[in-house]
Amino acid sequence: MLKRRSGKITTFNAATPDSDAQRDRARIIHSSAFRRLQAKTQVLGVGESAFYRTRLTHSMEVAQIGSGICEKLKQKYAENDAISTHIPSYFQIEAICLAHDIGHPPFGHGGEVALNYHMHSNGGFEGNGQTLRIISKLGEYSDHDGLDLTRRTLLGVLKYPVLHSEVSTCSLSAEDHLSAFKPPKSIHDDEQDVLDWILEPLIPNDKATFRSTKMKEGKTKAQYKAFDTSIMELADDISYGVHDLEDSLALNLVT
Repeated sequence: MLKRRSGKITTFNAATPDSDAQRDRARIIHSSAFRRLQAKTQVLGVGESAFYRTRLTHSMEVAQIGSGICEKLKQKYAENDAISTHIPSYFQIEAICLAHDIGHPPFGHGGEVALNYHMHSNGGFEGNGQTLRIISKLGEYSDHDGLDLTRRTLLGVLKYPVLHSEVSTCSLSAEDHLSAFKPPKSIHDDEQDVLDWILEPLIPNDKATFRSTKMKEGKTKAQYKAFDTSIMELADDISYGVHDLEDSLALNLVT
């Protein structure tokens, strides 16, 4: 059983296990926010060549790698129902991968820092937080629930299940160097209601554990993420680790 933010509940039977995940994937692909990724920088400047990746082509490649990882897992654990039942379907992981960068601004992480600088007194800005805001509130398929995706897709996109105020440095001022405004990995405080809805099925102790933080390199960071999210992040790392190097070689930035 999967539930959407609008309150719609779909109960699957064995013949149609992927229908809602497929619908999520379609809504993401046809959304205006997804199309806007074609003009956003991955590493190299947009317009320099038709060869180099943008956020759009990067997201498509992440989706393919993510489904390939799931295929390998399904083959490896085909005889182990305790594990295989938790592996996301190809439609499900592709929906999550296609949406993972949908909230990132132009000019890569530099644009993210600049926006956080200008918004630091008003809740800050973080690309992953903006992703959740777009798919849950700003998307065009619902007046109040954005793209109105299923709970599992929203959970999979939720890389950092902590609020900005829980992990941010509150002592920053406009006089600090711009580099100090690298945003903490989080979601915006305004999406507290979305976070509560995503985690609603969890028992209180599990919910508290999932939202717990840890100190790393002097910064407060989220400690856990969902299984689907881990697959998406692995696919993301493989993609940009290989393709950013390929693009740099093609531009002769690296010999």
